[in-house]
Amino acid sequence: MLFRSFSSMTSHTKFEITFWGVRGSVPTPASHTRKYGGNTPCLEVRAGNNLLLIDAGTGICRFTERLIQVQNQGLDITILLSHTHWDHIQGLPFFKLAFNPANNIKVYGPKRAGFTLRSCLEAAMMPPNFPVPFDLLAGIKQVNEVEPGATIELDDLKIHTAELNHPDGSIGFRLEHDGKSLAYCLDHEHEQQDDVHHGLSKLAQDADVMIFDAAYSDEDYPKFKGWGHSTWQVGYKTARQLNVKNLVLSGFNPDLSDDDLDKIALATKEMQGNTIVAVEGESLTL
Repeated sequence: MLFRSFSSMTSHTKFEITFWGVRGSVPTPASHTRKYGGNTPCLEVRAGNNLLLIDAGTGICRFTERLIQVQNQGLDITILLSHTHWDHIQGLPFFKLAFNPANNIKVYGPKRAGFTLRSCLEAAMMPPNFPVPFDLLAGIKQVNEVEPGATIELDDLKIHTAELNHPDGSIGFRLEHDGKSLAYCLDHEHEQQDDVHHGLSKLAQDADVMIFDAAYSDEDYPKFKGWGHSTWQVGYKTARQLNVKNLVLSGFNPDLSDDDLDKIALATKEMQGNTIVAVEGESLTL
């Protein structure tokens, strides 16, 4: 398992992830978030010949600026959306690669009663809320709805989905490639401290890496109960119960400063297992 900064990468390995946004709810670019980052969720995944983005928060703009320096057209990109709350799609209207018709971008997101995925994305870019319509994202060739529990296969990459516990619903993803597995479990609220949600069990059992919703601490959680997010302590317990090899904490409450996250990193360093506090711009090789 290896972390390194994006700038040091000269090539991508068979299965590698890069964090471009690690905050929840609202972007918080400020002096007190400079170390860990202030963008909302976006995770880059390189698996064999596949290039994927999980969620399209403001972190997708950082991904775009880095990639466009190398290549900006003729790209095949798959975007997996856990759900359509604003902080997970707010970077899409500014995703420069999506305006280029030479790119082939496919979007997958959860199927919901009463709404189509496309209508949700279109509504976010509809007057008087936004001046540029979704139809101008000519690089997006497909918008596909996924029934929670379904599996997506992209060449030698298998993506399992499961429903998590979040207002309006959210799905998590388990990506399997070359004998390794990644579980993406942001925007999930635990139901009981010691009980593992059935969706989490499906996604993260024996995973090499689990990315978990660490918006709060156990001490702060009672003030936010019912808001759809969990704590870093519950993430740690869940990782131990599901035999996760490496736990990555992400989706941080915008109120958390670098100092707060440093304290979490220090506390988990003294605990059994390998726990990482996600840092925007850093990469992890499975």
